[in-house]
Amino acid sequence: MANEKILIIEDNIDLSNGIRDFLTVEAYQVSQAFTGAEGVELVESINPDLVILDIMLPGMDGINVCKKIRETKVLPILIISAKASDYDKVLALGVGADDYLTKPFSMIELVARVKSHLRRATQFVAAPSIHKKSKEFPNLVIHSDFFEVIANGTKLEFSPKEFMLLDFLSDSPNQVFTKQQLIDQVWGYSEFIDDNTIAVYIGRIREKLSKAKIEYIKTVWGVGYKWES
Repeated sequence: MANEKILIIEDNIDLSNGIRDFLTVEAYQVSQAFTGAEGVELVESINPDLVILDIMLPGMDGINVCKKIRETKVLPILIISAKASDYDKVLALGVGADDYLTKPFSMIELVARVKSHLRRATQFVAAPSIHKKSKEFPNLVIHSDFFEVIANGTKLEFSPKEFMLLDFLSDSPNQVFTKQQLIDQVWGYSEFIDDNTIAVYIGRIREKLSKAKIEYIKTVWGVGYKWES
């Protein structure tokens, strides 16, 4: 049975309680916050394994909450929001959210996404028993089994999804992948992932690599992306 800790940051008490009840049935340890500031405090105090976060919150909104969480934590953040535009989704993903679910939604779908993110996060942090592989490029080393990236001797921090995308691209230098292929390989499902999402993640990876003066990810216009070392 599950025993992971989940924090719900949602000001609609009925909705929050409904989500809590569904997740409790699945044996998750569920905590609730009803303002952004309270949510940020609970993230630090209880160290949850996953956060379910509304955007429209009193005081500090969900976008700023997400930014604050990402300053110190690498954990799945699932946005739930009545805002359904592509702009809002890209904005949320751009500040570090891992998923975006538009209200109203099915509780069954929410629980399925929670399970999927927690499963992938567990795989991400699991300590390997046997060293599998490291990939070395000029000024860059990627330890696939340790989920570690070293650029010019400095460790770079990537979220689980960012690392998985980076690792997948670097596995096949010079091979061009379409955005849909990247979705299938890294996310494994495509209901909420679209071209904009991939572009946001690629942009975040490039930004972190560029600070170390590394530019291995190339855009193949009209097709997708490739790793060119």
